[in-house]
Amino acid sequence: MSSLSISKAWDEAKAALLANRKLIVPVALGLILLPAVIVSMVEPRVAPGEPPPAGSWMLIGLAMVIVMIVGQLAIVLLVNGWRGSVGEAIGKASRRSPIFILAALAYLVPVILIFSVLLGFAGIGTTADGQVDLATFNSTGWLVLMLFFLVLVFVSIRLLPMLPVVASEATGALGSLKRSYTMTAGHFWRLFGFMILLMVAFFILALTVGSVIGSLVTITLGEPSPWSLSLLLIALAGGLVQAGFVMVYAAMVARIYAQLAAPQAGVPDVTRES
Repeated sequence: MSSLSISKAWDEAKAALLANRKLIVPVALGLILLPAVIVSMVEPRVAPGEPPPAGSWMLIGLAMVIVMIVGQLAIVLLVNGWRGSVGEAIGKASRRSPIFILAALAYLVPVILIFSVLLGFAGIGTTADGQVDLATFNSTGWLVLMLFFLVLVFVSIRLLPMLPVVASEATGALGSLKRSYTMTAGHFWRLFGFMILLMVAFFILALTVGSVIGSLVTITLGEPSPWSLSLLLIALAGGLVQAGFVMVYAAMVARIYAQLAAPQAGVPDVTRES
């Protein structure tokens, strides 16, 4: 089993982001911030707690998610010493993004299907719009929900290096899943702690920025409405927080991958295109 130091990965990630900031920041702004702002602008405004209605905006949202995946893959390459141009890194990220999407679907779809079947056996119904009806939840339903959540967390943590594996290695979707799962053997709790700290920090920062910027914009320009200046400013603030989070997350998983991959035979040089 390879060794893993989260503190070392953090130091290396900070150094890589600082050294390559002139390359990484434009990628984050163009492929993370801009798509996030576009999604915020086209998504229908609904009351807090209500899901937005389905519509053509979802196609735009899906396209922007794919752009963000390309951005994350490109940042991983740049953090791990990419020797080509930024355009070449984005090009490789674009070619590898379908592999990442297929890999994600390969483990999410079966888990969700199994969860749905188990809820059906537990007698849990759905609302008219297809959402799980919490009013019909019984003790069995809550147990199934808890087990689903625990399985999803466990698998997600074990597949944490999937982003750099797809970006750096010439593997297919199933090969990337197997490779990521194998690499993290014996490191679950360390990676789990890292993700908890990162998510808590992001949540606090996003909540603080959203509250402050949202309040200032509302007081100055009024309530945000579709395609208004106030909505654009709020979307920009949220997008900047998201872009910053993605840069840190991608850099960290890139350096975690470098540690876990280094001792293993047959690992390609992460500084060169495979």
